[in-house]
This record gives sequence, C-alpha cells and structure tokens, in this order.
Amino acid sequence: MPNDDDVKMTLGEHVEQLRRHLLRALAGVAGGVVVCFIFRRVLFQILTWPLSVATGGDPPNLYYLAPAEAFTTLIRLCMIVGAILAGPYVLWETWQFVAVGLYRRERRTVLRYLGPSIGLFIGGVAFFFVIVAPLVLRFFILFAEGNFPAPPNWWAGWLGGRAVTTAPAAGTGFVRPCMRLSEYLHFVSVLSLSFGLAFQTPLVVLFGVRSGIVTIEALRRFRRHVFLVIMLISAFITPPDWLSMVAMSVPMYLLYEAGLFVARKR
Repeated sequence: MPNDDDVKMTLGEHVEQLRRHLLRALAGVAGGVVVCFIFRRVLFQILTWPLSVATGGDPPNLYYLAPAEAFTTLIRLCMIVGAILAGPYVLWETWQFVAVGLYRRERRTVLRYLGPSIGLFIGGVAFFFVIVAPLVLRFFILFAEGNFPAPPNWWAGWLGGRAVTTAPAAGTGFVRPCMRLSEYLHFVSVLSLSFGLAFQTPLVVLFGVRSGIVTIEALRRFRRHVFLVIMLISAFITPPDWLSMVAMSVPMYLLYEAGLFVARKR
C-alpha cells in the first residue's frame, strides 16, 4: 500500500482541486453573508454595543447622508462580517488544498497552529469590542465635550441683560457627536478584523523560530526594530489618532514577547 507521502498529482489534477476548494470557500463566504443579512438587527446591536458603553447607555444617533447609504452600508457590513464568520471554513478548505503538497510530518506541524490561530483571532476581536472600542470612543466624545465650551455671553450686559446665546443644558456639552452610520460601522468592523489579525503575532514568531527562518537571538537583538515596525503597522491600520495606534501596538508587542517566551520554552 503506497504511503501518503508518495502520492503524485498532475498539474491538471492540482488545478481541478484548486477550483473545487475555491468554489467551496466562496460558497462558505456567501453563506456567512446570508446569515449576517438574516440576523442584521442583532449584528447591528452587537456592533453598536461599544458606543452604548462609551456613552453610559445613551448613544448618539447615527446618520446617513445619501439615499442609498444605509442599504449599501448594510450590504458591505454583511460581506465583511460574513467573510470573518466563514474564516475557519475558508482556512479548512485552504488547508485541504495545501496539505496535498506536504509530507505527513509537515501536515501535523501545521495542524497544531490552526486551533490556536482561530482562538487568538476570536480573542483579538473580543479584546477590541470589550476593552479598546469603548475606551477609544469615550475618550474622543469626552475630549470634544470638555475642550469646546459654549460661546460666551460677554455682550449680554450691553444689550439690556438679554442673552445673545442660549446655553445648553447642564451636562450635554455645546459640541455634540453627530456620527455617520457608514463611518462608525467601518471603524468597528475594520479595527475588529485588524485586532484579530494582530493577535496572530505569537504564532508568527513561534513558526518563524521553529521553521528556522529566524533565531530567538536575532529576535531578541532586534527588539527595538520590531517595536518600531509594530508602531508603523498600527499607524497604517488604525484611524489617524494616537490612542488607537497605542491600543493596538502595545498588545502586539506584548504578544511578540509572549511568542518569544513560548519559542524559548519549546
């Protein structure tokens, strides 16, 4: 009986297998999009939960500025989240195609990374939603309300005591958030995906060391360079503000150190 490592495939068989797995992966993504559209109300409530936490249960209204913006935003959101939900199945189909070209020992090695990779991705998304998103949103809302006071009434005495402006109610702030629907959903969906990918850092480090691509000594020696690269990646992925960049770069660097620790132990 031939060994699995001795199985040979022609180029045509490889192309046919690639087509089959690609169609299955696309079908999985389409299924994820359909599921997201069916449960779109629940999905929207989940995505706006950090905004509710940041505002103490009193979130501001979200506005759309074009007639079709709400519809197109929902479709785009379902496509992004549907692709994320179908991610494990897409990885499995990808693995089924790649595994044919690997030896049995290599297949066992790669399989050990799939479970932790999915777990770290879910952990990164949860970390963003539970900790990062509410803190970032609350910081920006309070910053705007605390640094832009109401216009003064300096000329009221010159006009017979009549007020020129009407001061807002206490605690509401003169500058209030007017968030756009598409921009808010883009913010939370893209950053949640970015944090999920950023949490793969320890696996990348462990794989690089165990495969011989890089040594632990080199990774230790270039810690400062790695931190600079992480800061640049965070600045490119996150919105143009320092708080989001720090919120991503610090966990990424800690995960880098965790990857070094695990690689050293193993």
